[in-house]
Amino acid sequence: MFRDESSKVIKRAHQQWGVPEASEQGEASGSSPTSSTSSSSSSTSPTSTSTAFPITTRRRVAASQSPQSASSVITFKREAPELGYRVSKEISINAVDKAIQFYIEHYVIGLPDEPKVGQELQGKVWVHSPATREIMAAVGLASLSNITGDKEMSTLSKQHYGRALQNISTSIMAKHVPELDLDVILRAVVMMAMYEVVRGRDEQPAPGARTHIMGGAAILTSFLPFHESQSEGLRGLLQLCFSMIASTQGALQYTTAEPNNMIPSRPEPQSGEGGLPGPFQQWLSMGSSMVTPTDRPSAELIPPIVELVKLSTYVRSQHFIDGQQAVTDMVRAAVALDAQFGAWEDRQDGAWTVIEEQVNNNFFPPEAVFEGRYHIYTDMYIARIWNHYRWARIMLSQLLLESVQRFPTSSSSLISDQKLQQIQDCIIRLVRDTLVSIPTHYRHPNLQPVHLEYFDKTQGGAVIGIAGIPTLLFEIKVAGVAPGIPRHYRTWALGILETIWAKMGMYQSKVLSGMLAKTTEPEGSPERGSPIWIKGEVQG
Repeated sequence: MFRDESSKVIKRAHQQWGVPEASEQGEASGSSPTSSTSSSSSSTSPTSTSTAFPITTRRRVAASQSPQSASSVITFKREAPELGYRVSKEISINAVDKAIQFYIEHYVIGLPDEPKVGQELQGKVWVHSPATREIMAAVGLASLSNITGDKEMSTLSKQHYGRALQNISTSIMAKHVPELDLDVILRAVVMMAMYEVVRGRDEQPAPGARTHIMGGAAILTSFLPFHESQSEGLRGLLQLCFSMIASTQGALQYTTAEPNNMIPSRPEPQSGEGGLPGPFQQWLSMGSSMVTPTDRPSAELIPPIVELVKLSTYVRSQHFIDGQQAVTDMVRAAVALDAQFGAWEDRQDGAWTVIEEQVNNNFFPPEAVFEGRYHIYTDMYIARIWNHYRWARIMLSQLLLESVQRFPTSSSSLISDQKLQQIQDCIIRLVRDTLVSIPTHYRHPNLQPVHLEYFDKTQGGAVIGIAGIPTLLFEIKVAGVAPGIPRHYRTWALGILETIWAKMGMYQSKVLSGMLAKTTEPEGSPERGSPIWIKGEVQG
């Protein structure tokens, strides 16, 4: 997969830049610029008046970790880089230094499962590996280009991305497989997927990111039976499976005129492309057979979410007429699937329970922590799986509400008024839980070190911190456009997406915030909107 992608990208880049093939062959394979970043963290506790207290009791508290106090600098070895064709070396070196620093500061330091200060990166092999240096530069340059509008940085980012692809394809050649560092390779793969999410293109999802996710899953399935960190590898594989499902569902809607609706106003025949990849079932089978008892609920959640994607694909391709048997069958299947999701949630206890807490006296910045509340999970892996459950059931519940609105005759015998209210209440609860969970997954720039110790009560365990951000963007968008939620839920979700775009330069967050911003409410609507206000962009 990577060798294929590498040759295509390089060929396209050469055509775009007017560079003859011979020039590429004479070019060095990479650069190792110098970059430094410093970050400080304080362990100062909040005042005694800012005490935490539990709001729910069916949840389990994880052990607390205090943030480390340090100010540090991480230094990258400088070599003589061979940089861009049309960009002067002096400008290129400065831009790459700045880009790597930007990447470390915004995509690594302080994220869940990542070091809190730069000094902790000194001994990390992946930071200094040629396989990751090029792609760190590419992501940083693409981010800075998005934020500043600097087209020269965008061009330079593509050059480094092409070189990163070459490095990966060389690394995974058969003769090098016994020497591979799995952590380095997987981080490089995640960074390449991140590059696609950051760079973006028009109003489309990032198809290249999907290619890299598939490549990462293929690498993991080759290594898992022999790798010493098998449990971490299994968690990584299952997370990649969840990411593929989310990207498949997202692609169904991002490419349509009605990205906020589950049932489009007119059929949208599917091309047959963009579904789950052929090896997906093999990857899922391996993960399910080797998973630990603690992690088994995550493997059990994947099949119903896959069924949701299949049902959503079917619904978007059909011309339904109320009263026909096909509509009744569709609604019945959705109701049965909702029961499966409910049963999965009801089974979760022990390590899978969740604590919700609040700190008094407006301790947290209101734009960073929803209603001053936050979640504590046993670890980050479990936290991510809960959010996959939430987005999937929110979308299924929205499908049921839209079915009642669009097909009252077919749905009346299957969804009573009481059931309808339960569905609406479920949406509001899961949207709220999604918003409350955000500080666990994403650290808003307005949060200070004294705030972070509360969220750090959730332990590590998700393997790579930044890997959760692209899916989180999708989850926030799903929550923000859900029908019948209080208006301030949607406004707060939009603020998070806009902040990620402004501070991290992730183009995908700009695309999704645009979709969320198009969601309209009728004039004079109450604080809690009616499900009817979810409108297709064709009409809006």
